[in-house]
Amino acid sequence: MNKQREAFLAAKGKVVLNACPGSGKTIAIAKKLIKLQKEYDSLYGKYSGVACLSFTNTAKDEINEKYKQLSGNILRFPHKISTIDSFINQYITLQFYYLMNKNFKRPKILDDNSFIDDAWKPKYRFKGLDGKPFCFAYPPSSIRFESDGTFSSNGYRPAEDKVKPEVFDDYCKQIKSWQIKNGLITTGDSAYIALHLLTEYPKIGNWLALRFPHLIVDEAQDNSEVQYALFEKLVEDGLKNIEFVGDPYQSLYEWRDADPQLFLEKYADTENWQGLDLSDDHRSPQRIIECFSLIRKETDPKIDSACEEDREIPIVVYKYTDTNSAIIVQHFDKQCQNYGLTNNQIVVRGNALKNQMLGKEAEQKPWKSWIPYLIIEVKNQYLGNEIKAAIKTIRTITVKLKYPDAGFHESKELENSLKDDHLFNALLLETLHDLPKFDLSITDWTSQTQAFLKNKLDIKNEVDFDLKNRNSKYFDKAILVEPVENHFKKPYSESKIPITTVHQVKGKSLEAILIFFNANKHKDNITFEDIINNHDAFPSEKQRIIYVAMSRPKHLLAMAFPEDLSDDEFREKFGEDIKIVTEQELNE
Repeated sequence: MNKQREAFLAAKGKVVLNACPGSGKTIAIAKKLIKLQKEYDSLYGKYSGVACLSFTNTAKDEINEKYKQLSGNILRFPHKISTIDSFINQYITLQFYYLMNKNFKRPKILDDNSFIDDAWKPKYRFKGLDGKPFCFAYPPSSIRFESDGTFSSNGYRPAEDKVKPEVFDDYCKQIKSWQIKNGLITTGDSAYIALHLLTEYPKIGNWLALRFPHLIVDEAQDNSEVQYALFEKLVEDGLKNIEFVGDPYQSLYEWRDADPQLFLEKYADTENWQGLDLSDDHRSPQRIIECFSLIRKETDPKIDSACEEDREIPIVVYKYTDTNSAIIVQHFDKQCQNYGLTNNQIVVRGNALKNQMLGKEAEQKPWKSWIPYLIIEVKNQYLGNEIKAAIKTIRTITVKLKYPDAGFHESKELENSLKDDHLFNALLLETLHDLPKFDLSITDWTSQTQAFLKNKLDIKNEVDFDLKNRNSKYFDKAILVEPVENHFKKPYSESKIPITTVHQVKGKSLEAILIFFNANKHKDNITFEDIINNHDAFPSEKQRIIYVAMSRPKHLLAMAFPEDLSDDEFREKFGEDIKIVTEQELNE
């Protein structure tokens, strides 16, 4: 064990661990959980324990699995491994919501915020200075609480020349009051409500600090300002041990209020926090590290490779055109097979490039109902081996079809009651397997799928996807005789390599990755020019997206760029040892 990991295992109090990609962060957390579990069991018995919280279910599951591998056991009560959102919901918001007002309905945490847009009735009453309804520019689902008690629409307040501040605030207050009274809250609402409850009722924080005297917060670079304020409130209420673990360069959730600067501030605050590092990369060889380090600040400590195996596979660069993206995917598939690499992924930024890469036409919208689009998505999840996600989605669809008049609360209760019904889950798995294939025409697939679902799921009412019969902006009636697969993208290549966004590979350790970079500059696009750190500044979110993608692979890093970039530009950026694939090699 190296000295950096030993220092983390020994640390207590207020700790910030800055862990680079591939540093063995999950192993370090699991080992610390084993150490703390033994310690707290002897101190408190069955009444108090350690809680380890992470940002995503994937990260939480990885910690659970690593703990089980290293200890041979499952972490049991009174200890807890959870997502941050679930922890806040379970131990604060849902448990003490009644303190807000005893007449409020029991809350439900919304999976889909867009439900608010459909359910909130007075949304057309409020209008801006231009006379346009608020609900289009500032949908009810976009309204959120800020940590200081103000409101915003996705983090922004409208300019005063468009909306009077007092009118906007009144609009937001009415939405949030309606949500809270009816118990229809988002995860963001839940964090703010939890902070409010801790502020108004300090005894909740006192109790939580006794129940969990030690908190480890994984992926802490993705915490929002409200979440940080909530944890600091727990410290005020008696929490002695709290550890933030993460990598600010891997913060990708600004759209969910992630603020990596708050992590960096605590790391730099040596008076109040103990800043520690894990700076050895056990995943990638040095040439891959040098690539993603192009985005790091020059003053940052160097990341050194500590990987056990280097197959000496060069970094691969492709040049894509409007027509050869699918061929590049096939070539990458073949390279992975030749090197014996099996845990691989292809990532892309934006659906237009994804469609081009797959050789597919732009998507059409032939149905008025949302259900057939979701069925196509869930079948693709199943075919791409995302079984858990597919089962969850088909359960939602099934409840909607079998109980069309059920309200939101009732539908969610039905879904929850069916989660552990093994016979029902087996039926859902059969349904996924037997759904009509996508080589059928859109018309035939529609009629066959409607009949199949009615029969397979024993649905009393007729299933109607409401197939369109008139041309529109997003629908050409001529496509009805064409196969479904011509118009709806699949999330994997022909050899089943998943094709996803960078967000979906965050936290993963892969053997190979192919990253498609965009041709045009746009605030949401990643380009060749973004692979640089200007003026030693902390990288933008799009640069952090590149950083995360480049730092995933153990063996093969491949990148695809527009064809107008020259070989000299690639070699100047990535070095002389890269492999630039020629058009001739692609067609061999």
